[in-house]
Amino acid sequence: MISVQSDSEKLAALKNKLEEYEAKVKFRLSHFRGVAHESASGELASSELKVLQDHVASLKAEIAMLKSKLGIKK
Repeated sequence: MISVQSDSEKLAALKNKLEEYEAKVKFRLSHFRGVAHESASGELASSELKVLQDHVASLKAEIAMLKSKLGIKK
């Protein structure tokens, strides 16, 4: 059975996901030392970090869209 979330429930869930992914990005950044020349592991770490950052950006955009739909200013 599929449960349908209200917009306010979706907003709360998205905010929780955003906190989780921002923490992951912060952790990755604290351990990221850049990409060494011809280093496959460094390139992979860089790619993973970019994917996480893009996910955070998309979560922020979705939260902003829901807030505007709900009439929340900030």
